[in-house]
Amino acid sequence: MFKILFALAFLTSSFASYAQYSMDDSSMENKSQGTFPELRASGVNEQKWSAGVTSGINSPKGPATSSAEFGLIIGFQPIVPITAGIEANTTRLNDSNDVRQTNVLLRSVYNLGGDIPVLQSSFIGVGVGPVFIPNRVRWAGAPIIGFDIPLSSKSHDYLSLGLEAKYLFITNTDTPDLFASALALKYFF
Repeated sequence: MFKILFALAFLTSSFASYAQYSMDDSSMENKSQGTFPELRASGVNEQKWSAGVTSGINSPKGPATSSAEFGLIIGFQPIVPITAGIEANTTRLNDSNDVRQTNVLLRSVYNLGGDIPVLQSSFIGVGVGPVFIPNRVRWAGAPIIGFDIPLSSKSHDYLSLGLEAKYLFITNTDTPDLFASALALKYFF
């Protein structure tokens, strides 16, 4: 399954590797800005809301086997290039107890930007929040990494396809930490 996800990520990132940029010097958006864009307050037309769905696999640490994971993501970009949001994921752990686990994470990601094709759509971040397991609530933190490649060239009202990966560190030893990777389809408006 990991080979399939790696192949999908590779194919998705190859769409952006042949992107063409206009050589017109009169446009501010075509100027090189480096990998890390400057931190600035968003204008009203730069603020972006996003909503999306994710689907992938998670691999818990310990005796449970990999299982499918589904989720929702809502985000808002108040400051360029930082996005804040919330995500909710659910999965059924394939172990002897067959337990359903639901994670709700507040997340913040830093969008790398720049003019390198794959890096301009990439982000890194963190998430923290509760993990709901029957009769228990645990707390978790997770580093997040991924990319969102726009499927059109608009700055608003567009779809993006991406891949996200995170490692969920859970506070108690009775619940396994897990690595999750998922395809993400998001709508930015």
